[in-house]
Amino acid sequence: MERDELGRSRVAVSLDRLHHLNLAKVRRRLADEKRARLVSAFAARALRPPPPSAFGAFGKDSVIVPPARITLPEAIEIGDRVVINEHAWLSVVDAVAGHTPRLRIDDDAVIDRLCHVACVGEIYIGRRVSMGERVLVGDTYHRYDDVTTPVLDQPMAEPRKVSIGAGTQIGLAVCILPGVTIGEQAFVGAGSVVTRDVPARAVAVGNPARVIKQFDEERGDWVDVPRGGS
Repeated sequence: MERDELGRSRVAVSLDRLHHLNLAKVRRRLADEKRARLVSAFAARALRPPPPSAFGAFGKDSVIVPPARITLPEAIEIGDRVVINEHAWLSVVDAVAGHTPRLRIDDDAVIDRLCHVACVGEIYIGRRVSMGERVLVGDTYHRYDDVTTPVLDQPMAEPRKVSIGAGTQIGLAVCILPGVTIGEQAFVGAGSVVTRDVPARAVAVGNPARVIKQFDEERGDWVDVPRGGS
């Protein structure tokens, strides 16, 4: 039998180590392992995209890459060949009386990783829209009127429709706020916070986002928009 330098057998060494272990530490370690298993099991359920049949519509060749968090899929309509990459959160919630939530994502749209779409009223993402990582699109927010109540416990504001036109590019980490309409073939630069409408064939950047270029149909070229011009 194999022995250590003190002549102890392997079994004796193991028993000696167990004897010196702190019982409280063992209990904490077991509790941590149990908690980790529970969290893992919950995440596996919560972050598994629902089957196509659960959605209001789910087009041909579309895919939601797991893990992804999807709520109220029956209020979500997805067109053909849509790609929604991992860790997206389509948060559709029936939270405001008199408003039936509806999220539509049209054909060939591409939504990159870690995007969050928060829909209580109506949000439309048009054909062939490309959305970079970590984009937020929301049509409402928690009210903050009552200064004696935590904002998280206050009701949602009346939703205002958000619409993103076909062919538009939404850059990395853009925030699109309630009531905004972005026209077709627009370009919104990375990190922008869009608080008002962006016309079709325009470039908008900044916080708050402003239009810096606009395609001139008569000239057939892009022209600069002076500050305060849009």
